[in-house]
Amino acid sequence: NVGRLVTPAKKLEETIRLAELVIEVLQQNQEHHAEAAVTSSADQSGKEAFAWWTDLMVEHAENFLALYAVDMDAALEIQSPESWDSFPLFQLLNDFLRTDYHLCNGKFHKHLQDLYAPLVVRYVDLMESSIAQSIHKGFERESWEPVKSLTSNLPNVNLPNVNLQIPKVPNLPVPVAGLSVNLPQMPSFSTPSWMAAIYDSDNGSGTSEDLFWKLDALQTFIRDLHWPEEEFAKHLESRIKLMSSNMIENCVKRTRMAFESKLTKSSKSTDFRISPSLCTMFNVMVDAKDQSAKLCAMEMGQEKQFHSQIDELIEESVKDMIQLLVAKFVAILEGVLAKISRYDEGTLFSSFLSFTVKAASKYVDVPKPGMDVADGYVTFMRHSQDMLREKVNEEVYIERLFDQWYTATMNLLGTWLTERMDQQLHVYQLKILIRVTKKKYRDFRLQGVLDSTLNSKMYDTVRNRLTVEEATASVREGGMQGISMKDSDEEDEED
Repeated sequence: NVGRLVTPAKKLEETIRLAELVIEVLQQNQEHHAEAAVTSSADQSGKEAFAWWTDLMVEHAENFLALYAVDMDAALEIQSPESWDSFPLFQLLNDFLRTDYHLCNGKFHKHLQDLYAPLVVRYVDLMESSIAQSIHKGFERESWEPVKSLTSNLPNVNLPNVNLQIPKVPNLPVPVAGLSVNLPQMPSFSTPSWMAAIYDSDNGSGTSEDLFWKLDALQTFIRDLHWPEEEFAKHLESRIKLMSSNMIENCVKRTRMAFESKLTKSSKSTDFRISPSLCTMFNVMVDAKDQSAKLCAMEMGQEKQFHSQIDELIEESVKDMIQLLVAKFVAILEGVLAKISRYDEGTLFSSFLSFTVKAASKYVDVPKPGMDVADGYVTFMRHSQDMLREKVNEEVYIERLFDQWYTATMNLLGTWLTERMDQQLHVYQLKILIRVTKKKYRDFRLQGVLDSTLNSKMYDTVRNRLTVEEATASVREGGMQGISMKDSDEEDEED
């Protein structure tokens, strides 16, 4: 009756304590007989006797462990199938047995592996379902704030209990579908210790960092088991690496979709601002690439494809994100050009404006119409450059983005001017284009865009056209009022 009152947890605790004593006794025996080996190996007969004695001691150790196995089996049998508290017992015994030449993969060691192999498989199955579910729910409510902003205000959150249909595991009873399962305790989502050491600035999203953290914790757990049987150990490693690859692939795809969705909903005018959340999405890609090198790579030929496939997906996704953002920047410049297209030579609006300005200027100082359009564009451009430079953690992505941004928008300016090759630009069009072009060239040069990109054929075309138009406009009434394609110290001060 007393035995019935012992809880599974208490029984397991006693079994672990007994295992420590068993290991201590076996180690003492090994040390004692190792000393005897030194004194008895002086002659050939002594060596033969010691070899026989070693076999006898191994048999004695196995018998001793067999006696312990009775208690161990009884303790494990009463543990809940949803409990993972017995893993420390495996690690304790396995770490001793795998380092013992005579007992490694012996009778007791194999019995231990047979007991725990289904439990390990079940654990991995549950964790895969749990992590996949947390990714799905996490991205549904993802705010895309940088993770450091999140974790500074978050309480510790353990994995929730989740209703799962447990996959069938060899040699284990299959619970009823929909049974509430207490999932193994993974690290709570407070800022992990490794994060501060690896990252110097704001990072990815809460969901992505939580994913990488859990995958790393799971892989560390499996690695620390030091499974002694090589084939099953390779199976475990392959399974975990493939799982990580699939999870990271899902993360990358969801981030790419969120990026496009956010851009689609954003403004197409110069009021558009690069939000920290867009930068966070780029950083998720940076983190995914770094983490995949650790979480998805194996030394075996087939499994190396996991890492290479993830790399290709990340690169394609980043390429798409850059193209989407450049398309947004092009659309914003198109909006600016659409505004100044109203001043095209021969249009009713252009003629009416010229007449009105001339009449009004006889009586009052007329402000410079249109320069607010140029100033608004320059402000948007500089804010976007500064935000991307400050928040995105991968210099290569920034360089690629700035190169494509400059090239695409300069091509747009060149195309717009080419379409008006037979028209003389209105003075307001000219002022805006000169300001936009000069600021664009200078600012992208300051951002590190190479001269070979800056001084493209299209830039030369734009610059030459604006220079000619400026010369013509300068002799007209009113002139250019100090706005010029030529460099000047005064304009540098205005910047």
